[in-house]
Amino acid sequence: MAKTMPLVGSEFVSGYRLQTEWATLIAAAFFFGKIGSGLFLMSLFTNSWLGALVGLLIVLVGKGGAHLLYLGRPERFWRGLMKPGTSWVARGFWAMMIMMVSGTLFLILPAGSAGSLVFEVIAGLSAFVVAIYDGFLMNSSPSIPLWNTAMMPVLCLFYSLLGGTTLTLFLIEFGFAQVAIATVFLSNMELVLLLTNLIVIGLYLLSMTNATAAAKESLRLLVSGTYALPFYVLALGFGLVFTLLMSYFVGTAGGAGVVGLITAADLVGHYFLFYLLLRVGVYKPVLGQLTM
Repeated sequence: MAKTMPLVGSEFVSGYRLQTEWATLIAAAFFFGKIGSGLFLMSLFTNSWLGALVGLLIVLVGKGGAHLLYLGRPERFWRGLMKPGTSWVARGFWAMMIMMVSGTLFLILPAGSAGSLVFEVIAGLSAFVVAIYDGFLMNSSPSIPLWNTAMMPVLCLFYSLLGGTTLTLFLIEFGFAQVAIATVFLSNMELVLLLTNLIVIGLYLLSMTNATAAAKESLRLLVSGTYALPFYVLALGFGLVFTLLMSYFVGTAGGAGVVGLITAADLVGHYFLFYLLLRVGVYKPVLGQLTM
């Protein structure tokens, strides 16, 4: 089936079609949401006040700003808050708002106070939702089989934790943050997360080989078609393999320059992986409309 039905555009003929609604801005929103929430969670774990603040700002300005630009009519953002019981868009917006409010209160209240501890728990839980929410949002689009898999929230979670760990090491190395956890522990955690992400991506792609014909077409575009080069070079090669090798053989012992390079590689790979997964989203019109 996948070999006989072509990939077509918007013309009225039988074939697969690429979704065009979600592209650069949504990829940016996903990216900032995951690294911001990941940094916030890691900052709670390492007791880094500055890291938590930076994480909040990344989510607020980066993810929030990208969503507002995508909407085109920012004054109507409140519509995204409607129907949280059935809409992952609404759940994500509510989680962001709760994270912003509770996270701010956690930061401004006296450390160790009862109020601070309560808001720390609330902020941490909401940050966790923000970290995985994009995966559930993509998973809720049944017309695009590449996204409609339980692997997507798992991939988002581990990439969020990896981004948060990398940014924490960056802040430590450049003298912006002091943490209660040994740097060597965080470095080892990053290695584990890099390996975990490689395994999760491999399992995710492998699962698509046994999925529907549309999913196989998406997989073809990603690994051997139009988007194969940026996938192998940027998402996998630069973002995971290069980062893993540099972290293992050099790591923080290489100083600020190496840590900065590792951070840049990780972030570039992070962005392009999810950008490419959005770009290769293939659907057949007969399966229904993209769930937004």
